[in-house]
Amino acid sequence: MSPTHKYARIESERRFLLRALPADLELRTANRIIDRYWPGTRMRLRRIETLGGEAIQLKLTQKYAEPGRSPEETIITNQYLNQAEFDLFTQLAGVELVKRRCRYLHRGSGYSIDRFEGHLEGLLLAEIEAGQGVLAPGSVPDFAVCEVTAEPAFTGGALVTTDAVQLAELLAKWLEVG
Repeated sequence: MSPTHKYARIESERRFLLRALPADLELRTANRIIDRYWPGTRMRLRRIETLGGEAIQLKLTQKYAEPGRSPEETIITNQYLNQAEFDLFTQLAGVELVKRRCRYLHRGSGYSIDRFEGHLEGLLLAEIEAGQGVLAPGSVPDFAVCEVTAEPAFTGGALVTTDAVQLAELLAKWLEVG
C-alpha cells in the first residue's frame, strides 16, 4: 500500500456461493445489514441492526480492489458514525442492498453467511476472513457450491445494481459450475 492509503487496511476474505443455508445454522442470531451504495464510487453507507431494528453499528466505508493484488485482498477504510452523521449521508441518493448475516462456525472456521433480501432474494453467500479458521487455500467448504471470490459480479457494489433477471442468470451459471 502506498502512503496515500494512510488510514486504510487490507481486508483479506474469500466468498462462496451456497445453494441452501446449512441445516445447523442458527438464524435467531442474525443481524440485518442495510448497505447504501453510490454507483460509480467506491463508497457505501452501512447500518447493522438487530432483527428488532436496533442499530448496532453505523459506518461509512470505502472499499476497492487495488491493481496487482489477489482477488482475496481489498483495500478498506471505515469511518464509524453517530446517528446525526449517518442521517446526513442518507440524504444522498443511492441504491440499497439488504441482507441478513449470521455467524457460522464450521469445522474450526468462522464464516459469515449472508441471505439477501429484496431484488437479490435467493442469493446466499458465505465469506471467511483470513485468520478466522483453518480453511485450506483453494478449498471450498462442504456446505458451499463453489468459490466466487474472483468474480466481480458477487461484490456488493455490483450486486446492488443487479436485477432479478440478471441474478437468475448469474445463479444459473455459477450453480451449474459447482
